[in-house]
Amino acid sequence: MQQRIIIVVLAILVALPVIVKSRVNRKTSVHTAFSIVSSATVMVLISGDVRHGGVYSLGANLLTLTAIEMAEPVRQVKGFATGSCDKRNVTHGDHLHLELGSDGTGMISCGSMSAKERMVLGIPLDINAMSAADFENLPGIGPVTAQRIVEYRQKNGGKMGFEELQAVEGIGEKKFKSLVRYF
Repeated sequence: MQQRIIIVVLAILVALPVIVKSRVNRKTSVHTAFSIVSSATVMVLISGDVRHGGVYSLGANLLTLTAIEMAEPVRQVKGFATGSCDKRNVTHGDHLHLELGSDGTGMISCGSMSAKERMVLGIPLDINAMSAADFENLPGIGPVTAQRIVEYRQKNGGKMGFEELQAVEGIGEKKFKSLVRYF
């Protein structure tokens, strides 16, 4: 019950900025997270020093810089700091965060949405990037089973395929079938 409440609260927190701030950009059309996502689109969370943060459904070939421009930085960006990921393409489940320095220099950090955010938005999880805490958010996975999954992955070179979950003690055929939709 508590997990359901957490997921509902997270869904509201993720959806609220999209609902309140969704709009059509003057330069390029941007659809909210509730539009149909095809193979040519990716869902990206944009936050930081932008006027319209939230979840965007964007073309898969867009640069992170373009995505940040669509969310409208709060003031003019005079350039980007070395190490900023402004010139890479956005990918499904990205979390782009803009920090503006006092001199107008921007730094875009590229990360990944949390497992909870991905689950709420229907974005497939990356089994090799998940922590034990992330696995615990899956229905039917408790702390012991979550730790077993992480240990199994570590014992097998730090990588595993989704199908290998069946080899983890505590995950039977029924539980495995219920987890398919998240990966």
